[in-house]
Amino acid sequence: MPDDLYSLIITGVIVVVVIGFVYFVVRKLIGVALLVALAIGVWMVWNDPALLQQWADAVMDLFSRS
Repeated sequence: MPDDLYSLIITGVIVVVVIGFVYFVVRKLIGVALLVALAIGVWMVWNDPALLQQWADAVMDLFSRS
């Protein structure tokens, strides 16, 4: 650990920048993972007629109640 004030300030700034970068990257990765999961889910529903019919029935039932 550095002893002088200048080194402590530089170390603090570097730590804040690294934490901000990690936060930015993790937030983007979570967003990308959610989009990939959504795309896989839509692809699975689209390619399975039974799931597609079940989904369509659920949507129709939801909108027919209002």
